[in-house]
Amino acid sequence: MKNCWNLKGCPASYYLNCAAYEKRVSCWEIKEGCLCRVHERCEDCPIYIKHLADVKQSKKEPS
Repeated sequence: MKNCWNLKGCPASYYLNCAAYEKRVSCWEIKEGCLCRVHERCEDCPIYIKHLADVKQSKKEPS
């Protein structure tokens, strides 16, 4: 799976100052990151929604 900063394609000026990027984990794993101040719940975040769609799609793809 891609990390959150790869999914949103954010500029380096954002992710280089992001707690999730610094810890090398996706924001939904630690509930901390660039957009977490804007979206208090992961379920409301467009990045997390994209992640869920990617996970769902990967489960549909044949091995």
